[in-house]
Amino acid sequence: MSWVTIDQGKCTTCGICVLRCPRCFSLKDEKVSVQADEKCCIVCGHCVSLCPADAITHHRMDMNNFEPVGTPVQFPPDAFMHFIRERRSHRQFKKKEVAKSTIQQLIEAARFAPTGSNVQSVEIIVLENGDRKKRLSDLTIDFFVEMGANAAETLKTLPAGPASPARLQLEKLLRYRDNMLQARSVGYDPIFHHAPVVLMFHSLLETSTPKDNCVIASTTVGLFARTLGLECTYIGLLEIAARSYPPLAEAIGLPEGHQIQSVLIVGYPKLKYLRLVDRNPIRVRWE
Repeated sequence: MSWVTIDQGKCTTCGICVLRCPRCFSLKDEKVSVQADEKCCIVCGHCVSLCPADAITHHRMDMNNFEPVGTPVQFPPDAFMHFIRERRSHRQFKKKEVAKSTIQQLIEAARFAPTGSNVQSVEIIVLENGDRKKRLSDLTIDFFVEMGANAAETLKTLPAGPASPARLQLEKLLRYRDNMLQARSVGYDPIFHHAPVVLMFHSLLETSTPKDNCVIASTTVGLFARTLGLECTYIGLLEIAARSYPPLAEAIGLPEGHQIQSVLIVGYPKLKYLRLVDRNPIRVRWE
């Protein structure tokens, strides 16, 4: 049985559905036919969204959620570019709780971010509990302290000479260790930076583009958060540690086969940046 049906009384045979999805739709003898199932349909809903005659029903989707687009929202390009350039990585936050209804808005933004093959496999852990944040932060620091100790031992065995990429990486691990230990000794959290909310985006690895899916979702959330007066920062250190340090992975407790792919800290910013920041031009090859 097809997941999609066409009301032939409404269909004008315009062929838009065939153009968009020839795997499921076909036009023959001035009649549109459809056979949509697991072999061809990824449940994207584009056929319903595009149909000007409102003749298509997708039985695997909630048809009440296909609201009319109406007048498309238009952003002046210069204003939107300015909005993008205003985004900064914030690590100092006000001691102000983020309401659950506001967090739910962020989750809703992630829900509508695109995913490879429309797998919609992104899941989010919302971390608010102070004890849990401290526990995961401490374990992340423990990982880098251990890595720093190993790096120190390895550096002793390297011959003297020009700085190689391997030596520079080991020295970087040493700096991580020292900086984190110093921060923790004075009661500062160098992982979550005392943010009120941590969002950990994870996905099943055995799916289409799990890393891209989570990063696109977290980027969408990070930009949308700014419209709510919130700011964010990506925390790659926990992501690295969660993949390599079993005590941390166990403490996070992901579903089987899942992996952390992106982490955001979220809160109301304490600092207000007054100027845009310069960036290096991107290297481009035109073909």
